[in-house]
Amino acid sequence: MTTVRIRGEEQPGFLEILSNWLPHQPWFPTPRGRRSLTRVGGLRLPTPQGDPDSGLFLEHHVFDVELPQGPQRISVPVALRSRPSALAGKTAFIGKLTDQNGKDLWVYDGARDRAFLAAWLEMARRRQGSRNGRSRGEALAGFETWDAFELQMRRSAVQAQDASHTRTLVAPEDAAEEGDWEKKVVVDFLRRPTQQRTPLLETVLTLTRANSRSVPRVLGTISGAWEKTATAADEAEWENGDLSVIREAGVEAPSAWALARAALKAGRSFSAEAGELGRWLGTFHADLAGAFGAHPQSTAQLKSMAQNAQAALSSQWAGVREEFDEDEAADLHEVIDLMTMQLRDADEPLMLQQIHGDLSLGHAHQMTPQRWVFNESDGLIERALGLRDVVTMLMSAANLVMEVANETPEASSTEEGEAQAPVNFGQWYEEFTKSFLKGYRSSDVDASGVDSVFFRAAMLAEALELFAQWEGSWVFRPSMLLQVEG
Repeated sequence: MTTVRIRGEEQPGFLEILSNWLPHQPWFPTPRGRRSLTRVGGLRLPTPQGDPDSGLFLEHHVFDVELPQGPQRISVPVALRSRPSALAGKTAFIGKLTDQNGKDLWVYDGARDRAFLAAWLEMARRRQGSRNGRSRGEALAGFETWDAFELQMRRSAVQAQDASHTRTLVAPEDAAEEGDWEKKVVVDFLRRPTQQRTPLLETVLTLTRANSRSVPRVLGTISGAWEKTATAADEAEWENGDLSVIREAGVEAPSAWALARAALKAGRSFSAEAGELGRWLGTFHADLAGAFGAHPQSTAQLKSMAQNAQAALSSQWAGVREEFDEDEAADLHEVIDLMTMQLRDADEPLMLQQIHGDLSLGHAHQMTPQRWVFNESDGLIERALGLRDVVTMLMSAANLVMEVANETPEASSTEEGEAQAPVNFGQWYEEFTKSFLKGYRSSDVDASGVDSVFFRAAMLAEALELFAQWEGSWVFRPSMLLQVEG
C-alpha cells in the first residue's frame, strides 16, 4: 500500500503549534506573543531506512515572521510522526495535531530527531538536491567518502557558538563516547538564514578548501531557497542561502585548558602535549598566511610598534615595581633597560598576517594525540603579528598554573595515606614553555616573531600584569627570558 505524502503546512493546527513553540526558542526573533507565520520556502527529505514509523515525514520549512519592524526569516526543520518516538526525544517535542484525515501527528524539532539528522547528513554527504533544484547538499574535505549515516547514531544537544544557530553533536554508533573525535560531526542549523555568509564562515571554508587541518573543517553545507517577492504574474523571485553547516566536532573535543589543568592537579608533565600544541599553532598561522597572505611591516609600522612596546613595558613596571625587594627590582630594571634599548634599535620588520589575536588554552582542542585544532569562534583579525597568539597562549598557561597553585595545599596525601610530593609549578611552566616554543618553531610558520625582542617585551609586560593580578605572585620569571631569547 502506497503512503500518501502529506505536507505539514497544510495540516490543521500545524502553524498554531509552531507559533506556540517558537517564542520559547532562544534563536526566535521575539520571545513575546504569537506571530503570524508565512511559509516562503523549504524542502522534503526522503525517510531513512530502518525507522519503525511508516507514517514518518521529514520536512524543512522557511517562514517569514511578521514583526513591527518588518518580516524576519526563520528556518524550522521538523519530523512529523504517527506516534511518539524515542528517536526524537521528549526535549524535541513541538506539539501534537490531527491531520486532514483525522489521524494524530506528533511534531518534533528536526534538529534533534535522529531520522531527520540521518537524512540531512546524507543529503550533504551524497551531494543530493531537491526535485525543484532549489536545495542541494555539498560535501567537502572528503566527506563523501565517509560511511553512510544511519539511525543507529548518538546525538546530543550542545551549545552553539552563534545564538541564532542550533547545534547537535552526532556520533556513529561505533564511535567511543569520549574519543574518536575525527568520526564525529557537529550540525549547525542556521535558524536565521540569509543570502550572505559570515566572514568567519568564509574564512573556515577557505582553510578547508586549502586542506588545512588546524581548524575543525567544514565537511558539508546544505543550501536552500526562499521566496523574496511575488510579481503580478504570480512569478516569485528567489533568494538562496545556507540552511545548515556540518563541521568536524573539534570544538567539542577536550580543550588544552582542561587537559593541562588535569595534568597539573595530578602532578604530571604536559611537555609532550605542549610541543604538539605549539606545532599546531604554528601550522595554524602558516595555513592562514598561505590562504590569505602575509606582508612585512612598513618602517612606520615598525617604529610605532616599538614605541607602543616600550610604553606598555614601562607602564606595567611602574605599576608593580614597589612590590619587589631591592635586589629583585634591580635585576628586573636591568632587564627592562636592555629591552628598551633593543626596542629602540629594532630595524628588522616582522610579517603581518591574519591571526586569532587572543588565543588561550581554551581555544585549543585535542582531536587526537597528534592533532590539535583551534576554535576561531571569537573571530580573526587582519594585519597582525603571529607572536601575539603565542604570547596570549603562554600567558593563559601561566594563569592556569597560578590558579592551580593557589588551590593546591603545600602537601597532600594519596588515597593510601602516603605523602604526595608537591608540584614544582615553576619548573612545570618552564618545561611547558620550552616545549611549546620548540614545537612552534618546528612547524612551517615564519618563526622570526618569537625570536624577536618584541616577543620578549610582550611576554614580560603580560607577566608583570599577571604578577599584579595575583597580588605579588608569579610563575613566569625574568630568567626565562634568557631561555626564550636563546
